[in-house]
Amino acid sequence: MIALAQPIIPKKEFIKPCIQTLSEKIYKEKPVNPYEVILAREIKNWFDHSQMIGIVHINSISGEDYFKVAVAFHKNGMHIKKYGRSLLNLAIKDTNYECLMPLNENMSFSTAFIFCTEHQKVNNMLKIIKKIPQMHLMCGVVENKLLSKNEFMNYANMPSIDVLQSQFTNVLNLAATQLVQNLQSHQSNLVNILEAHVRENSKEVKEDVKKEDKTDT
Repeated sequence: MIALAQPIIPKKEFIKPCIQTLSEKIYKEKPVNPYEVILAREIKNWFDHSQMIGIVHINSISGEDYFKVAVAFHKNGMHIKKYGRSLLNLAIKDTNYECLMPLNENMSFSTAFIFCTEHQKVNNMLKIIKKIPQMHLMCGVVENKLLSKNEFMNYANMPSIDVLQSQFTNVLNLAATQLVQNLQSHQSNLVNILEAHVRENSKEVKEDVKKEDKTDT
């Protein structure tokens, strides 16, 4: 009787989620925009044709100050650029520059790339960065080699390739000069000895002649 008096509560039906639909929504690759492909090709061109690339972090900065920074770099033959994550990933994925992706993981566009076609202008880049308190150097790429901040600054203190070549040439010329001197030292010593011997003999002959003149008189 008690069992008959208890209310009958209907069981809630458990609706299983459509796993296939969710996975398609989450993991489905976003189609590539043709315009993004063009922009990515341009970005890759900047990386491929730049002998020097500086990667900097920029704190909060006004648009006017950022424009002044861009003008300062442009006057020295450099260009500062900012890129989004997806666009940069499309440009440098599966290239030698893919290791730079973790530096651009933020969404605030605080990472900027400074491109230059001349690696000798590292000093110019560092001088401009020092004048901008909102900008901080993280690392750099010189002639396709990734350098840390300290290595990048040490590279700036190195003399130019022309100076190094002249120094190397001087070292080679010095070695050749020393070799010639060593080879000629024996001959020059022999000549000096012979000349000294000739001078002594000539002195003896003169003295003998003087003695004979005295005896004759």
